[in-house]
Amino acid sequence: MIEGAPLLRGAGAAGVLAIGATAAIAEDAGDALWAFFEARCLVPYEHILSPDTRDLIRGGADLFRDDTHTLIVTLDTCTAVGRADDDLGTRLAGRERYEEVAPGVWQSDRWREPRIEVLRDATGYTVRETDLES
Repeated sequence: MIEGAPLLRGAGAAGVLAIGATAAIAEDAGDALWAFFEARCLVPYEHILSPDTRDLIRGGADLFRDDTHTLIVTLDTCTAVGRADDDLGTRLAGRERYEEVAPGVWQSDRWREPRIEVLRDATGYTVRETDLES
């Protein structure tokens, strides 16, 4: 036992483990949603391509899904639906040339025309063309 560390027993320990497991499940779900969004929406838009709807089931005029994710594709947007409560700046940090233009709204910066905008809200992640030129 580590000196000064609390000893967890019984229901208290189970509660801490349950909270940790719930947080890990939520994080895994967020990571899975981001990976789906990145592959199906963001990477195609970064390469001036249409969203990737291959192997998805069409559920309406602009709705596609697989076993766990939903994609909404409009004429100029692609949205991966789901809980997205992480920091978008952190998600985009490894990518080239994005700048935050408003809280939670990021735009490509000079490396692609037309520029794209990526945003996160309570319904998921969206990428859209902005018609802005660099």
